[in-house]
Amino acid sequence: MDFLDELEELALGTRLKRLSERMLTDAGKVYKAFNINMQPKWFSLLALIDKKQKINVVEASQLLGLSQPAVSQFCRQLEKEGLITNIICENDSRKRVLTLTETGQQQVNKMKPMWQAVTHAAKELSQELDNDIYQAIRKCEQAMTRKSLLERTMDIYHEQTDELEFVSFEPKYAEVFRHINEEWISSMFVLEESDKNVLTDPVKYIISKGGKIWFARHKQLGFVACCALAKKKELTFELTKMGVLESARGLKVGEKLLRFVLHEAAKMPMKRLFLLTNKKCQAAIHLYEKNGFVHDRHVMEEFGSSYDRCDVAMKYLAIWHN
Repeated sequence: MDFLDELEELALGTRLKRLSERMLTDAGKVYKAFNINMQPKWFSLLALIDKKQKINVVEASQLLGLSQPAVSQFCRQLEKEGLITNIICENDSRKRVLTLTETGQQQVNKMKPMWQAVTHAAKELSQELDNDIYQAIRKCEQAMTRKSLLERTMDIYHEQTDELEFVSFEPKYAEVFRHINEEWISSMFVLEESDKNVLTDPVKYIISKGGKIWFARHKQLGFVACCALAKKKELTFELTKMGVLESARGLKVGEKLLRFVLHEAAKMPMKRLFLLTNKKCQAAIHLYEKNGFVHDRHVMEEFGSSYDRCDVAMKYLAIWHN
């Protein structure tokens, strides 16, 4: 049983690599059967030099779709075998071009009948399939040139954030609130007494005091993030206990949740909003800065002692109308 069959398209790259290695192994056996001392990986470069007669490394790299270091490595190997040499370019004495040696030309001429036989064998192989594999690979390469696998993956991955919904706290979600926050805090810091109190009883320490808690719920992944507004003084709130599960990182959940919370905060009777964090949380700090928070020493002096880990304090610059 082939496990790659279970992985299907997820293992497309692995499968193509395996097929490529098998094809190259068979190509090596073909050369051996014809008593030709040749490595299959040199074939395309030799065929290109034979067709162009003279070509430089940069042009060869572009035409073969290989990196310049890879082409240069093949050139050194072929020069060592005495099959090619580099000479001064006739049009520009500062440049050197690749050309076949007499031995190299003889070797290529000897291989051409074999190449023709391999071409027919490859066509025969392709015709045994429901689809022409050669044309399919060409189209796949063209499609990847238009839009890479990375670009396609990231677009689809980020589109999944459209499947988020924001849910207000209910007592039945208390365990979710604890789990999300324990995961991110424990991964970077030690849970402090104030953390334990809030996570054990968010109703007592946040909701009953006039605060709010929201969750981001993904249609496939479930609850993936949370954020709270804890009331500290009259018209003064702390943005706190904002965390995103590791399983949802990269979906921009944190940014969308933060913007939602700030939108909701604008509806509340509030004159001041601040947050406390740590320099280790650079990604979070950048997100806060991007969304209107600035560093503030007065906030640090007034509230910074709330957590031992706190060494960054920020306030929100929006103008509150409540």
